[in-house]
Amino acid sequence: MRSCLALALCAACLALPIFAEDWPQWRGPSRNDQSSETGLLKAFDGKAPKVVWEIKNAGVGYSGPSIYKGKVYLAGGTIEAPKEAPKDESSEKKEEPKGKRRGGAGQKHIDEVLCLDEATGKEEWRVKVGNEYEDNGSDSNWGGGPRANPSVTEDGHIYVLGIRGDVFCLKASNGSVVWTKNYEKDFGGKLMSGWGFSESPLVDGDKLVCVPGGDKGSLACLNRKTGEVIWRSTDLKDAAGYSSVVKANLAGVDQYVVLTGSNVVGVATDSGKLLWKYDCKDRYKVAVIPTPVIVDKDLVYATSGYGAGCDLIRISGDASGQKAEKVFSNRDVVNHHGGVISKEGFIFGHSDAKGWICQDLKDGSLKWSTRGGAKSPEKGSVTYADGALFCYGEDTGTLVVVEANSKEFKELGRFKISGETKLRRPSGKFWTHPVIANGKLYLRDQDLLFCYDISGK
Repeated sequence: MRSCLALALCAACLALPIFAEDWPQWRGPSRNDQSSETGLLKAFDGKAPKVVWEIKNAGVGYSGPSIYKGKVYLAGGTIEAPKEAPKDESSEKKEEPKGKRRGGAGQKHIDEVLCLDEATGKEEWRVKVGNEYEDNGSDSNWGGGPRANPSVTEDGHIYVLGIRGDVFCLKASNGSVVWTKNYEKDFGGKLMSGWGFSESPLVDGDKLVCVPGGDKGSLACLNRKTGEVIWRSTDLKDAAGYSSVVKANLAGVDQYVVLTGSNVVGVATDSGKLLWKYDCKDRYKVAVIPTPVIVDKDLVYATSGYGAGCDLIRISGDASGQKAEKVFSNRDVVNHHGGVISKEGFIFGHSDAKGWICQDLKDGSLKWSTRGGAKSPEKGSVTYADGALFCYGEDTGTLVVVEANSKEFKELGRFKISGETKLRRPSGKFWTHPVIANGKLYLRDQDLLFCYDISGK
């Protein structure tokens, strides 16, 4: 009898996720888009897992959810039915004049931040933040609203960035504003092109690190409790890209690493001093979006779209100055904005040139590619959990799970998101990155957010 009971208890434990964790910021706890959760469902066979809850009033935008201590935080713009607009047949590659915005459709928007109960999806509070603004030409075609994920802290603060450069510190308990700054007005910020500020600022202790760009310093380090400037990276004055900062220790030196509108850079955490710069201005010409990936104690991986390609960069030197040297550079990986995963010496993600890929970090060669494959997942964003890549297709909202191995492409399962928005703009797509937290998978399509149970219970 006792042995039977023991076996039953053991089986029950094995059926539960071995580990679950929150997802308090962009790309997860370590900003590498990797979850430590295990025991997750991956074989879907075309049928969506159980929807725990869904909401239909998340607003417009591409911001993803942040999950912390039983709450889900999300940003969106006010919901308005889009005006009829002709399909923009011109290529996205036609860059807008730097610093300029095309004439807008005139729709009014105001951004909102909302807090939901993680277990039920019940709305606990919703607040409007910032001033009303009009669509510009980019908004009306590609889609407006926030793109940055909220960052949530243990002491009860939320940090959110809007596309017009308004950064807010809110109380997590009720959404009330603690302080606000504007990238352009307060920091002299400048973007490389006109699609709106899109990075997710980094919380590091009592500091908030952001990238307004411009002549006063590309990076700004703020006191996150007051919004006051601690330092600017005055010897780095690149225009901002759309990439988010990551913290790293490279060659023994603590630093913030980011892709600007011209370069991959590292700056000192205590002063903003430029430690090293890897010149990409001949390739970073349109929109630099993916977050850099820290591969090892001295390696940084960077990739961008519009033909820019990818680079593995080795950092050497000390706090007095460092050197960035190319390990390899090629165009086998051209990642638009879906992000890539670094795992066990390989890069996984989507390349505009090759489809979904596995790239060897030893020499930059491809181990496999899905280009031309009959069942290749469509282009999209990716996150990693439990030995698998969860690939969210930007054209149809199909989630494809792929085994994260370097030997071959192996699909484990797929399903389509359980509903589609009616608010999508003419050239907009499923661009919000998937999030996995505490046995749940979150997929967003503008005003719709679905919470799926993939806990494997």
